[in-house]
Amino acid sequence: MPSTDNPRHNLYIKPGDHLVILYEEEEEATDYLVTFIHAALKKNERCLYIAGAENADAVLSKILLLKTEGFLQGDLVVLSQEESYAINGEFNPDRMITLLMDQCDQALADGYTGLSVTGDISPVLAYDRGRDLIIEYELKLNDRLFNAYPVTGLCRYNIHKFSYEMISDVIRLHPLIIWKNTLHENPFYLPPEGFNPLDGSRHQVATWLRNIQDFTREKSRFRNSMEQKNREVKALHDNMTDSILKALSGLLTVHDPYTTDHSENVALLAREFAVFLELPEETVGHIYYAGLVHDIGKTLVPKRILNKSGPLTAEEFDLIKKHPLHGAATLENIQGLEGIALGVKHHHERWDGRGYPDGLAGEAIPFISRILALADTFDAMTNDRTYRRAFSRLAAIEEILACAGSQFEASLAASFVSYLEQEDLLVLENIN
Repeated sequence: MPSTDNPRHNLYIKPGDHLVILYEEEEEATDYLVTFIHAALKKNERCLYIAGAENADAVLSKILLLKTEGFLQGDLVVLSQEESYAINGEFNPDRMITLLMDQCDQALADGYTGLSVTGDISPVLAYDRGRDLIIEYELKLNDRLFNAYPVTGLCRYNIHKFSYEMISDVIRLHPLIIWKNTLHENPFYLPPEGFNPLDGSRHQVATWLRNIQDFTREKSRFRNSMEQKNREVKALHDNMTDSILKALSGLLTVHDPYTTDHSENVALLAREFAVFLELPEETVGHIYYAGLVHDIGKTLVPKRILNKSGPLTAEEFDLIKKHPLHGAATLENIQGLEGIALGVKHHHERWDGRGYPDGLAGEAIPFISRILALADTFDAMTNDRTYRRAFSRLAAIEEILACAGSQFEASLAASFVSYLEQEDLLVLENIN
């Protein structure tokens, strides 16, 4: 079954666009023709496919398979060379343009949103003045069809079947070029007046200078559209990530009521510290999410051990020490959360190598884990636990400093204390 995933730029092609695919192997043209036709049918257009001799069967078989998947509202019309380019054994540019205009009018009358056209014009080269006829046809497409009708056209040229002079003309005749499956706005495109034998050079220079200026001044609409789509996809991914991780955090809350506030506190504290450090926005986000689910592995630790008021046995502590591994195993199977999973796995490592689960030391500990360790420890110390009363904020800060260089990275611990002291000053200023 062929893929229905079109090259993304097909989403941004609009009526009036005149494209050309330049290719070296027939397979390149086949794959792109399938995606072009598929995109047209999905947009409820009538697609006119003028079948060539070499890859028509491959294209049509793939399209028929795609049509069985449904959701294709448009209409595919297949014409032979004899029904289009070679009526009565000759190619007439004016007659072909009229045919396309009539086809577009009929498509609109039948309720379709427009007409997409693609065909292999290479047989025209066999006619007398074949090259001149192709150039005349392409010029008239730009002048009479694409400027006036909701038509999208995809021409195709195998660069090994045409002379370099012909390909040079083809490039100048098409505002949009597909090369190596990438769509380019063409700075060498010339409007019809640029081919005027009397005044063409003046139009060429004026057009090329304007194109150079436009390409320098602003991005193409395709790049802007794709960047906007990337932003939308990222926002959707972020929303899904947020929902998934908050759901996991909620699951832990049901299992261990102590974590109702702890996970959120650690996430917020770690995030604000990351902002204080002026870390990149993406890293700040990863730190927040890692804080939110850093203890998710505790859902596999029995409640009687988590809520035990007395000292833990060695066996019980061994079970506790496995929660970072359980949490990481849960998260690393979710695409895009690999970095968060790694941060969760190592948030109980120590700078001196005496932590768990892997006994990592120093710079070998992931940076996210080092930040989580500080936030996790500070929030745990400043809240009541089943086995002890909460530390004062000052006592917790002193403990952080006392453990700098052993449990925590010394410079990071000093920065964390600076952040906490800055926050305390802000609170006092607000009170006063």
